[in-house]
Amino acid sequence: MLYLSIDHPAISCHDVDRQVEWYCRNLGMKLIATNSQTPPSVMVGYDGEAAMIELMPVKDAGPNPAQTPRFQPGLRHLALRVGDFQDAYRRLKALGVKFLFEPVEAIGGGTIVSFRDPEGNELQIVQRTGKMK
Repeated sequence: MLYLSIDHPAISCHDVDRQVEWYCRNLGMKLIATNSQTPPSVMVGYDGEAAMIELMPVKDAGPNPAQTPRFQPGLRHLALRVGDFQDAYRRLKALGVKFLFEPVEAIGGGTIVSFRDPEGNELQIVQRTGKMK
């Protein structure tokens, strides 16, 4: 097979180190790789190379992600699958994460809710139920 999977999305960050700390503390990710530059580009994620996000320094001016309309063209959010939605939701709430709406049914089944990282990028947690069609 030519195409195997999605390797990683990339998020440009004003403060990569702060984002790494937030993703690791709040989402249970680990630092997987870094280019050791200042500021660094890094890979964070789960279980080695199974699910990764690249966090890289901003190099070009652009709009604040939190002020970008949620449904304009382009990549709009990054969803993280969880095994226990209620536990993950409670944990994020206890950590002070502000949600964009109350949990709702996900397309294809399950429960989903959105929130933002410290730089305004939209993230979601989703627990899938049943088989997707």
